[in-house]
Amino acid sequence: MMELLLIIGLIVLIIWTFTTNVVFGFLMLLAVLAYYYFKRFASICHIIALRTYGLGDVNGAFRWFERAEKRGMNNSQKITYAYYLMREGRVERSEALLNSVLAFRLDDQKVRFSAKSNHGILMLKTGRIDEALETFEEIFEVYKTTNIYGSLGYIYIVKGDLEKAEAFNLEAYDFNNDDAIILDNLVQLYNKKEEYEKAYEYAVQLMEKKPTFIEAYYDAAVAEIGVGKTEEAKEHLQHALTVRTCFISAIHHEDVQALLDSIA
Repeated sequence: MMELLLIIGLIVLIIWTFTTNVVFGFLMLLAVLAYYYFKRFASICHIIALRTYGLGDVNGAFRWFERAEKRGMNNSQKITYAYYLMREGRVERSEALLNSVLAFRLDDQKVRFSAKSNHGILMLKTGRIDEALETFEEIFEVYKTTNIYGSLGYIYIVKGDLEKAEAFNLEAYDFNNDDAIILDNLVQLYNKKEEYEKAYEYAVQLMEKKPTFIEAYYDAAVAEIGVGKTEEAKEHLQHALTVRTCFISAIHHEDVQALLDSIA
């Protein structure tokens, strides 16, 4: 609100300056544009970094992220940068960035828990499963979101307590039955329990979402093989081979190919 009032005030000032002296008006306009360019430069770099990453130029994206960081990222931008560092396996840099955010009191609850949940994922992917579990359970006590349900539900499966995992992931499904991560957790859970009919029911729902992560297609294929739908499984595994993986992926192309070869 304050920034909006400031912008309105500057516009009025520029107009007034133009009416009194055109040269000073142009100078004032250039000064204001320069101010907002440099003030927003980090945000501009951040946006370009995200778009560059989306185009597949990882190194180019990180160059833009680094420019944004030097110009002064806000906490949300730092968390996003840390997430993409983690995706590419640059875990030390990612953790340092997340710790730099968490080192200070964060009054914005959404930002605070976003930083903590990303740190929890990083701990999970670097083998600190108990610490990750503790982090997400701590968050879940006060902040229940689809992403937290998805992450904590997955960790319970990884921990191997399938009865607890089932109860929690069914609760997650009640919370949001439209989320691909939650659906994939249920497919994976029932695959582990060898209850393939149940796994397949959720796999059908999952495939309707056209997920973008490789685990969904692999887990759906396992369920499909379990109920004898081998051709569906082959189709989904072949698609999985086209999905880009990263450091935080639980399934990689080698896993997909091995399963595909086993039913060829």
